[in-house]
Amino acid sequence: MISHSLGLRLAPFAGVVSLGMLLISGCGRGTSSLAGKGPVSTNSPSGPNVSTGAQLGLIWNSGDSTLRMLVGVPGSTQLGPALFPVGAYATGAFAPSTQTALLIDPKGNLQVMTLPSLVPSTVAQSISASSVIAFAPRGGYAGVFVPGSTSVLMVSGLPQSPALSTVSAAASIQGAAISDAGTLLLATGAASGVVTITSISAGGTRSSMASLAGYGGMSFIAGSEDSLIADASANTVARYHSGVATVLATHANGLNQPFAVAASQDGHWAVTADQADHSLLRIDLTGATSPAQSTCTCSPTQLSSLSGNAVFELAAPAATPGWMIEADGLTSRVLFIPPVPGGQ
Repeated sequence: MISHSLGLRLAPFAGVVSLGMLLISGCGRGTSSLAGKGPVSTNSPSGPNVSTGAQLGLIWNSGDSTLRMLVGVPGSTQLGPALFPVGAYATGAFAPSTQTALLIDPKGNLQVMTLPSLVPSTVAQSISASSVIAFAPRGGYAGVFVPGSTSVLMVSGLPQSPALSTVSAAASIQGAAISDAGTLLLATGAASGVVTITSISAGGTRSSMASLAGYGGMSFIAGSEDSLIADASANTVARYHSGVATVLATHANGLNQPFAVAASQDGHWAVTADQADHSLLRIDLTGATSPAQSTCTCSPTQLSSLSGNAVFELAAPAATPGWMIEADGLTSRVLFIPPVPGGQ
């Protein structure tokens, strides 16, 4: 899945599975012996050359579990062939800012690949194929976790020098977001109960941020320690600055069970995606304009960053088109992504 901060995907990767021997218990962060040692294996699959010209980045296509290049500009795109054979990877995510993909193969190897190279390097092993991958807004950090587990594998130093550490949680993890300074937000608790949001600094200091009636997604604003947190039951989105919350939108503005929230790279716009009515809400983080709704003929499953200031994938293409939103114009545009080419 491609996810960027806490524009996390919903299922298909749900499930409570251990992250294996790398996600150890205990408080704080521990350093893995694999960090900084380069590839563990050299038998990574290879693929075709990356297309030149205008590109929106790589997308993890959950429809056929492949990594593909999205070529063109919003509103005029072409989905490239799979970069690796079908089945080579179980899940993946891409950070446009660093042109870096994190991939997990069926054997549990976590691999990093930075364009234009198409040769992934293994940085960790024994990682669950059911993991979610969440990047920081500018791609220097990532968190890898299984929903329902109590540990997150943190990857720092991307893309050139990936290093690993683990962070433990006191309860089941529903979601995570990472800032460009390495601050981790964890949403923990039972899926049907109160959700606690905890902030963990890069130095390991923990503080309670919020309690939600229902988890609705969260993300950091690029280059900032400010975060956006959505409550799916209260139908609110709030901006947290130094621990103080400012409500940005409510049900009156169109929020209807949000499940994801993401911010533009310039910090001007936020976008939420709703589960109840599949609508989208653009929020002006400068306060100059009121929140505005957009609709999609799709059922959004994600807010995953594509190349551009405020361009997010909403639904992966398969036999039918996928969808994206471009949110930094005078009005937002919801645009289709052509379906997977037949036989590719």
